Amino acid sequence: MPLRWGIVGTGSIADQRMAPALNRVTNTELIAVCSRSMERAKSFATKHRIEYAYDSLSKMLQNQELDVVYIATPNSVHAQQTIEAAYAGKHVLCEKPMALTVRDAELMIEACNKNKVRLGVDFQNRYHPAHIEAQRNIQSGMVGKIYLAKAQYCSDRFRGYWRKHKGWRNDPIMAGAGALVNSGVHPIDLLRFLVRSEIEEVRALTDEKLPKYPVDDMVYVIMEFENGMRAVVISGILVPRSDNDVVLYGSKAKITCKGTVGVRLQGEFLLEGNSLNTRMVFSTDDPMSALYTPVVEAFNKCIDENTEPEISGYDGLKMVRIVDAILESSRQDRTIKITR
Repeated sequence: MPLRWGIVGTGSIADQRMAPALNRVTNTELIAVCSRSMERAKSFATKHRIEYAYDSLSKMLQNQELDVVYIATPNSVHAQQTIEAAYAGKHVLCEKPMALTVRDAELMIEACNKNKVRLGVDFQNRYHPAHIEAQRNIQSGMVGKIYLAKAQYCSDRFRGYWRKHKGWRNDPIMAGAGALVNSGVHPIDLLRFLVRSEIEEVRALTDEKLPKYPVDDMVYVIMEFENGMRAVVISGILVPRSDNDVVLYGSKAKITCKGTVGVRLQGEFLLEGNSLNTRMVFSTDDPMSALYTPVVEAFNKCIDENTEPEISGYDGLKMVRIVDAILESSRQDRTIKITR
């Protein structure tokens, strides 16, 4: 029997990426959508061939056909909605950031564990084939000990938007932060995935302290990992023509994933060493959902096999702690150790 999904929130991520992905994965049915506006819910349902439209999460959760809920709402309500879904017996795939506070993230995990449902977080960059190839080479020892990494994810898509327009993304109470949680968490999580090591401490600078900046537009982070690797991450919305790359410098080889960080299945994988020279090129005519089908497939698999998700609530909790440390470092102008 197929797993039946519902979407909470009708914004661009749900509309352009996750709904198309859900409609293409085998043994999966997208049967419900919920929005605060019934008009938006019905319009979304018509566009994506969805049977049920709701203007209330509690009403949607009463649907006995529903197995899984994908939450793509403002950051501040992720915790409340996840906990409500868990107590209704629904598995939850949540957009990043999973929560705005460590305690909320812990409560989400507790609710899902108590009700025996799975909790996953959408970090789609892990599924880019260039990043999977990079991790394979790193874990095989091909690259040697990695001393330095750098990753960037920037654009100018929202340049000036957050300061000129009112909305939840430039409201620190609803969003928690700006570029850091909107885009910066992706290269940070990607580095954790690639080297399979946790971040011990961070030194960061953001521009949230500048006049009239409700949230950060740019964030710059230096990180030290448990395995001794140091990394630099830059993310934000003020950089046109950004090189959204991840580069890792090892004792035996250098890996470059060129133009691969973001939401598009494109770019190059390069492995360069004394006797190594590998290049792979990736492109697609379907950039908006190509990375999201493996997110759905992996989450379906963990439900079917009753295993922990590949990107679990614990990964989401760790990212909340990292975000807290980055903001604290910038505000206090000092290095911050990541709490456990």
